[in-house]
Amino acid sequence: NPPASYGAHMPPGAPNWHLPPPNMKMVFHNASPAAIARSLKDPAATNGKDLEALIEHVAHDELVLWGWDPGVGRAPVPIPHADFVAAFKAWVAAGAPVPER
Repeated sequence: NPPASYGAHMPPGAPNWHLPPPNMKMVFHNASPAAIARSLKDPAATNGKDLEALIEHVAHDELVLWGWDPGVGRAPVPIPHADFVAAFKAWVAAGAPVPER
């Protein structure tokens, strides 16, 4: 594992950490559930990944998994990873509905 970096404005030191390509809008912070759902269903926003590929991504990608073990000074994702993956799979199985808001 690469060493964690610490301090304001430092890269996280996560596996394979990099900025997304300029054409990808990977910003979910403060986005509405509807906006997130629309983004996840848009191949242009997911670098061509369909929903099944995204399930694999959220379940196994090292950078995603880093969110649950981000190192000293960083808060992990507040729900267990298995619960997150199960909820994502359930959303896809339900037809990936987009909430009204």
